[in-house]
Amino acid sequence: MKKILILSILSISLMACGQKKQIKKDMKTRPIVQLYAHAKKLNYKSEPIYVMKAQQSGCFYEIYVNDILVSKLYENVTRIGNIVDLNDVILKSGTQKVTVKLYPPTGANGKLFKNLYKNTSFELEIRRYNKKKKGNEVSIKKYFAPTTTGKKDDPFKFADTPYFEDTFTFEAEVPYTLKGWSESQDLTQMDKEVLEQEVLAFYAEYDKVIQNQDEEKWVAMVSNAEQEYFKSVAYNNIDNTDIKGRIEEYSNFMDSELIKSYPLDKYKLVLWGDGKVVTLRSLEFPGESAYTFGRMIDSNGERVETRSSRYLYLHKPRGSSKFEIIRL
Repeated sequence: MKKILILSILSISLMACGQKKQIKKDMKTRPIVQLYAHAKKLNYKSEPIYVMKAQQSGCFYEIYVNDILVSKLYENVTRIGNIVDLNDVILKSGTQKVTVKLYPPTGANGKLFKNLYKNTSFELEIRRYNKKKKGNEVSIKKYFAPTTTGKKDDPFKFADTPYFEDTFTFEAEVPYTLKGWSESQDLTQMDKEVLEQEVLAFYAEYDKVIQNQDEEKWVAMVSNAEQEYFKSVAYNNIDNTDIKGRIEEYSNFMDSELIKSYPLDKYKLVLWGDGKVVTLRSLEFPGESAYTFGRMIDSNGERVETRSSRYLYLHKPRGSSKFEIIRL
């Protein structure tokens, strides 16, 4: 996203400095920290973590695990070593489904190619390690996009097509069980107009909470999703590096001296999670959420305004008439 430089005046700088001191003093008692602090400690013999690494050339991609988007790339770069945690989309032990979608990249003029071509390549690997032991990482699954010969480095089999999709599975064994969206209502049975209006109303309410920087209400809205993430990815360890990063990220936009509202992008309402999860995708920025908001961040020693894109994965729990956030 394009960053807009904002001139700071002394009063704002002083306010920000005072605010940061107050934040540090009150950090342990603020709602965002309390969201994780009271979780029941877990004592599993094993704490398996499943991660995915993907690499591509000559294409953009999206990767779904159990029909939830977990990784995407819409830039003309070769991404190597990008690691994505999968535990929060692995609801229980057993067979897990992976879907790979490949799209033509953009050319030098910034326009999308019409088709994939023979030099297109894509591969990924799913690995597992135990957080309680060092040096135990093992490969669970390797995949590469089909080639004309079946050998990894040969020409792409489906050149001259505008889109490619493939699905495969892997087996996972985890000590926890997450409810997630497994018992949620089938949104494909809802009237499409009613569904859209309810989703738009939820986004409007969420944006209002962000604009008001209402931390308590925001925590209430994301509590179920974050507690499942905390349990599955960090095994309820508040000292986990990823959790510390999430606390810092969430605290930053709640404490920003500027929060700006933007209209939703032109959007497409999409159903994931086998029809039980809904979100709004941007039609203006491929792969991004239609929902954005402005906030201030530190960049190269300056405070600058940035526009943040954030997906809200919504579901309706069984017996409920209201949407809730199940992943963020």
